[in-house]
Formats: sequence, C-alpha cells, structure tokens
Amino acid sequence: MTKSNHNPPPEDKSQQPASVEEVLQERVAREKNIARKEEVLEIYEDLLQAIWNRIMPTLGRVTVMAIMERALVLTAEKYPLIKHLEATAEGVSFEILRQRLGEEQKPVLREALKEVITNLIDILVMLTGDILVRQLLKEIEGRRLI
Repeated sequence: MTKSNHNPPPEDKSQQPASVEEVLQERVAREKNIARKEEVLEIYEDLLQAIWNRIMPTLGRVTVMAIMERALVLTAEKYPLIKHLEATAEGVSFEILRQRLGEEQKPVLREALKEVITNLIDILVMLTGDILVRQLLKEIEGRRLI
C-alpha cells in the first residue's frame, strides 16, 4: 500500500491559497470603496448643511429651498445620480442617494457633488452679489474636500 494515493496533487494546494487571497483582496478593496463613498457623502452632506445653515437666516427657508433645488436640477443634467438628492425644509437629504448609488456611479460621485456646490455658489452670486458669497466662502474655506 502506498500513501501517495490519498494525498492531493501539489498543484491543487498552490491554487487554493491563491484563490483565497484573491477573494480576501477583493473583499478588502470592496470595503475600502464603501468606506470611501460614505466618507465623500458625509463630507459633502456636512458642507451643504453648513451652507444651508449660513444662508437660511438671511434668505429664508423658501428661497434657500428654491436655490438648492435649482442647483440640484442644473447638476442632474450633467450628473443624473444627483436626482437622488432632495432639498427639504431642513437641508439636502442624501438618504435616497445612499440607497441607490451604484458601483458604476462611484467614480463620478465626487465630481457630481463638487458641481452641486459650484452651481449653488453661482446661483447665489447671481441673486445676491458677491458679498454674501465671500462671507460664505470664508466660513467654509477650512472644510476638507476630497
């Protein structure tokens, strides 16, 4: 009797750890992407809320909602994923965007959210001049954008 009949071929052993490593690497990469996406969403949600809180006492809730909705509509023309953001009486809701953001949309997420801010600032400049915007930009200047 030989014991070699019961041992798996050496090439099977070498393939198994490689596939386990690949699965673990994919999982880690996926988790990093999820964390990164959440971080981007949190940063821009905080920034939009800060802008909202700053301009709301000056312009009023109805006006700020209208300005925010316009910025979202303009941005959604170029970045359809922005349709999932909603201007509410309290600020911009990211709830639906978080639920519906697909893998294929992650690469443009940051650019889309930057465009929302740009459109918002442009609208504010057109409506109020640069005095309000200069003050607003000073206040939000220190915020980290990634």
